Amino acid sequence: MIFYALNVALILAGCFLFYKVLLQKETFFPLNRFVLLGCLFLSFSLPLIPVPQQWSFRKANIEVSIFESKTKIQSSEQAVNSKTTQTVQAGSSKENNTKESFFKDVSLLDVVVWAYWLGVAVFGINFLFQLCILLYKSYSRPFIQDGRFRIVELSGEQAPCSFANNIFINPEKYDWDTYNQIILHEKIHIQQGHSYDIILAELALIFQWFNPFAWFYRKAMEDNLEFLTDNELLSHSDIEPTSYQMSLVKVSAPNFPASLTTNYNQSILKKRLLMMNSKKSNINSTWKYLCIVPLLLVCVSLFNEPVAFGKSTKTNAKNNNKFMQISNKGTWFATIKNDKINIRFEDEEGNNNYSNSEFLLSEFKNLPTAEKGTFSLTRDAGTIQFIGKFDGNAGMGNYEFKVDDNFFNFLEKEGVTANKEKDGMVFYMIKLKKDFIAMLKKQGYTQFSKNDLIPLCAMKVTGEYIASLKNAGLDNLSLQDIIPLKALNVDAAFIKDIKSSGYKNITASKLITLKAQGIDGEFLRNAKNASDKEMAPTRVKSPKINTRTDHKTNGDDEDDELGMAIAKKAMNITAEFVKTFTAAGFKFTDEELLGMKSLGITPEYCKSFEDLGLGKLDSEDLLGMKALGITAADYNEYKKLGFKNLTVENVVSAKATGTTPTYIAEMKKKGHNYSSIEKYVEKKVVLGL
Repeated sequence: MIFYALNVALILAGCFLFYKVLLQKETFFPLNRFVLLGCLFLSFSLPLIPVPQQWSFRKANIEVSIFESKTKIQSSEQAVNSKTTQTVQAGSSKENNTKESFFKDVSLLDVVVWAYWLGVAVFGINFLFQLCILLYKSYSRPFIQDGRFRIVELSGEQAPCSFANNIFINPEKYDWDTYNQIILHEKIHIQQGHSYDIILAELALIFQWFNPFAWFYRKAMEDNLEFLTDNELLSHSDIEPTSYQMSLVKVSAPNFPASLTTNYNQSILKKRLLMMNSKKSNINSTWKYLCIVPLLLVCVSLFNEPVAFGKSTKTNAKNNNKFMQISNKGTWFATIKNDKINIRFEDEEGNNNYSNSEFLLSEFKNLPTAEKGTFSLTRDAGTIQFIGKFDGNAGMGNYEFKVDDNFFNFLEKEGVTANKEKDGMVFYMIKLKKDFIAMLKKQGYTQFSKNDLIPLCAMKVTGEYIASLKNAGLDNLSLQDIIPLKALNVDAAFIKDIKSSGYKNITASKLITLKAQGIDGEFLRNAKNASDKEMAPTRVKSPKINTRTDHKTNGDDEDDELGMAIAKKAMNITAEFVKTFTAAGFKFTDEELLGMKSLGITPEYCKSFEDLGLGKLDSEDLLGMKALGITAADYNEYKKLGFKNLTVENVVSAKATGTTPTYIAEMKKKGHNYSSIEKYVEKKVVLGL
């Protein structure tokens, strides 16, 4: 499940970057809605589809994994044979082949799984809570039935919004014209079923809560729905654009609605105003939407399992899960090396369920060597009774774990629900102590669960570590934040390094994302320098509107910058990559460079068109031509046909519609001589000639 979730996260990130770079500024809002919904569905469904063996880039890796799986199975079979012989020499030989503690490896995977499902549970509960609140509000407040629409009356400072067929609004807050425009706006949301888009995005977030691109993706879907609704509303003859835009400025409430609703959104006011006043996209730019096909094919080839190996790999994974279980009674094999004892625990039924754990030799007293005897080791969670003996540095025998009832009573008083039979041995192995819980309480955590304690204790989280994070500026740090922070080795030095690069409003979730992507303070500083000094990006000026929503907070600016830094890291856009363009005399923004990198556009490619006398082309022209495979030689082929004032847009339009130089030449032979290339495009597309 974890690997599936990661594959979904990577595909979703690729789809978001595709939308951000190529489609976000296009005014084909209904088409954008379809693409965003389609990509969301494909992100979750494509990883489940096995691909033909010849299409997969994972053949070599999977062959290795199968070889490793066979090796593990052979090792487990040897372990069973070793147990059957019941000889110290066999046990010793087996243990000498064990290089690492298997239980430690398993515990790390367990931490990831527990942390993931904990997040799913938290966000799932939040989703259901919001749904219940909306349903309660829909049927507990007074309403007016307007055909299929229910206009629910609110009170106080609450922003208007809609969900399903309900429109929530406080009618006392607005004048009649503004009220009517809000109602029309929300009716469009309801008529086009926008609530279902938001619900799907929220459901995706439940399972992709750890993925920052999933949050960006949900925001992009919501923004596009607002653009679409604004565009639809302004197409009505009785709506005056200036009046409607002013109503957007007037409607401002401090209490924003639930995230499940489509609302009269103020958080993207500037973007909405810009989109309403922007030039409508040319039909020739629809070629951009075709680029999603090769992107998805590459993702499938990179991440999906080949058909030949899909079944066997899953079967091996299921078999390997047996090794994660720890039985309370069974057989033990041990080897002594220096001051440590490595003990292998196998269940008494011989089902290949085992765990390796390392202990200090000083923890044991009077180990039996001359003849079979008993010894034990007690910890807070309970005691393991060993029966057997050692011959030199190897030993074997039987064991039984007995839980400490007082410890579980203590956990119950602290509000921790646990199962003695299933959890006792786990608590014992990770050395969970009462002191550990006391440390958490000292750090201000009064509520915690078994799923919090196990990963925190297994990763050896200390009070000093928690305090260092808080002192570094991470306020309101939850236990769920500490788990991935510790797993990724995020410490106070890393936090200070990030802050020193100019990002003061850093949060735990941002740090987790940055660390996971391998982004440090030096990378962020270099990225800033590259943007500010070398790229000199142009910025779109926002309309001057005197409203408190017409600005971004410093936190919003930092979020945008960090999001761009993550995207640049994922696309491997380095300072050296930027310098290759600036050295050739080209200056592009970060967003434009993302598009350049994704399509493999080089400075040489840009220069080839400049050499034709076209000057320095903008990024949109270059992206359009590269996506269609247009080269400088192709442009020359069209130019040789005698067209005057031939533009890049002309060539892109011709190439996208299949109006090739050969086609034009054939049409000329048939007597169709036009001075404009658009006429040939029209015949090719409209008339099918």
